[in-house]
Amino acid sequence: MTTLPVKHGIPDVPAHVFEKFLQALEDASVSDELIARLRKTLLDDKTFTERALKAAVLGEESLP
Repeated sequence: MTTLPVKHGIPDVPAHVFEKFLQALEDASVSDELIARLRKTLLDDKTFTERALKAAVLGEESLP
């Protein structure tokens, strides 16, 4: 059984889901750079806007 990340004594289910998603990307040999950008956006910054996710996936330079 997997242990959920805990934040303030409460299981952090979104973080657990994002970690599993990022692990699946690693297992599928997705680029380390893309995974790092997604990790920063989803887990570190906790920014879920369309612009932030596009920047993470496509890179900042591709945004108008």
